[in-house]
Amino acid sequence: MNRTFFYLLPLCLASALLVGGCAATKQEEDAKGLSAKESAQEAKPLMYEGEIVSVSERAKSMSIVVGKGETAKTMMVKFDDKTKGMSHAAKGRAAKVLYEMRGDRDAYATEVQLKLAKLPEGITEIKTAELAQAIKDHPGLMLYDSRPKGRYDQGHLPGAISLPLPKLEAQQAAALPKDKNTPLVFYCGGITCPLSPASAAIAKKLGHTNIQVYNEGEPEWTKALLPTYSTKDFILGGNVVVIDLRSGKKALAGRIKGAYSVPYASLEDKLGDVARNAPLVLYSDNDQEALKAVKELRKDGFSAVTLVQGGYEGWVKSGGEIEKGPIFATEIKWVRKLGKGEVSVADFRKAVAGEEKDVIVIDARTKEEVAEFGIFKNAINIPLDEIPARMHELPKHKKIYVHCSTGARADMAYNELVNAGYNAKFLLLNIQDAECDCEIIRQ
Repeated sequence: MNRTFFYLLPLCLASALLVGGCAATKQEEDAKGLSAKESAQEAKPLMYEGEIVSVSERAKSMSIVVGKGETAKTMMVKFDDKTKGMSHAAKGRAAKVLYEMRGDRDAYATEVQLKLAKLPEGITEIKTAELAQAIKDHPGLMLYDSRPKGRYDQGHLPGAISLPLPKLEAQQAAALPKDKNTPLVFYCGGITCPLSPASAAIAKKLGHTNIQVYNEGEPEWTKALLPTYSTKDFILGGNVVVIDLRSGKKALAGRIKGAYSVPYASLEDKLGDVARNAPLVLYSDNDQEALKAVKELRKDGFSAVTLVQGGYEGWVKSGGEIEKGPIFATEIKWVRKLGKGEVSVADFRKAVAGEEKDVIVIDARTKEEVAEFGIFKNAINIPLDEIPARMHELPKHKKIYVHCSTGARADMAYNELVNAGYNAKFLLLNIQDAECDCEIIRQ
């Protein structure tokens, strides 16, 4: 038995080594498989998905809001000549920004892609020219604006009904026609806006059979120089310039409350000094003249030009407020109301003049720009791309005002500072504008 055992011992050892060898090989394969899986995960491109809020060509940077509500964060990404799809990087667009990290801190965009809204299965798209014709030819067409009510009030397509997506979600069938064969068209803010496709999906689920989505939306309609209309609430309560295109004699006899009398023939001269981002609401008693004025002003660079539904007669019939008699305001004045995070020009001037001791003014331009054009008195230069690394230099107990050359980089720097807990604001103004009028020093 002992001899047999010794004979078998080498065989057992060999078998053990073989088994062990197999086990080791399997572990190595598992490890390799895991490593390959991890590598595949690591190879997955980094991406921010959200809405682009600003782009600066000078600083070669863009900001994109990621997430919604309280969890929303504004991320800054740099770009260069190799970044693909920069034509899609425009303020207000929903986008996907693919990026890579260079160094410890800098995110560089490799590609910008539009985040296109997908149409529900079975729902067809209607194009701008088709819709314009359908509005004329099919009075039974129901055109719904799926955007928030405020956007609708400022400017909507002719005959459109305000039906924001949350309202449709809440009211369901009660918000739509009883006849399920009624032609329905939903639109919102363009090819990246998901509101109208979502509205169309609800209508389809409720049994409606004749549904289309105007996917190009209000931006393309406006770009095509087609008319949009403002609501009574926006005309009377908005930060707008209302213009009566009729003769001065007619305006004296009766006009929309607060309107300026600017007969069509003198329109170009009267609006020469008005800011191109001022919302203009026009009306007349001549539809062709009003439409012509809309086209001319949009071509001239005015970004928000709308009409009064039905002109002056339509306004009166709807019970809109009017006034009569002499018109004392002859020079058009419009001051843009400050948006979120903006500092007024007056407060900014005080800060750079040294009258506000608890404020630090940051110039977010490049060092080369400062060397060439100078810097405001009492301002310090921290270029946009240096803000994240130099935040520790700034005290959190003081207010911070940021500016650049036009406001785009200042907006990005503001978001970076606010995300880090600073009490910051930014100046949205071309610093060469006479309104700024701040003392410049050379370094």
